[in-house]
Amino acid sequence: MARFTYSPAHKKNVSRETDPYLPKKSASAVGVCPECRAICRNKRWYLDEKEFALLTRKKGGDVARRRCPACRKIADGFIGGVVTLRGSFVREHREEIRNLVRNEEKRAMAFNPLARIIILKEDESGFEVSTTAEKLAQRIGREVHKACSGTVEYKWSEDSKMLRVNWVREA
Repeated sequence: MARFTYSPAHKKNVSRETDPYLPKKSASAVGVCPECRAICRNKRWYLDEKEFALLTRKKGGDVARRRCPACRKIADGFIGGVVTLRGSFVREHREEIRNLVRNEEKRAMAFNPLARIIILKEDESGFEVSTTAEKLAQRIGREVHKACSGTVEYKWSEDSKMLRVNWVREA
């Protein structure tokens, strides 16, 4: 029996584009984001309040203060995903859907602190949520669809790393 090992080059539609906000080289010092309190060690960002308190109390050259990629994306308005929630159901259950979106952001941040909501705009017809990561937009669309039914549609951009999620439910 022939053995075949899969690599990313064998998969369909693999994007080789990298995130321009992620550093190419790892920094020699541990990084701390002063805005969101995230910690970077070995090119990996994570949240830990106790470690953040210990690192910020240290007076040494081994802790660098720098903004995390998510805070830089939010400041620059670099959108990775857009979720549009429309329909009469949204108008009737505005508070529940807003809480569902915020809770999904918190859950996603437990895995990846760089996945955040940039802006949550509300108008009379529904919500528009802009995110820093396309995976967070996908998660929000999936959770709203799972909780509230309706119709969900995912549109991945072909030329950049961007996702549009459209969810609609009438009554």
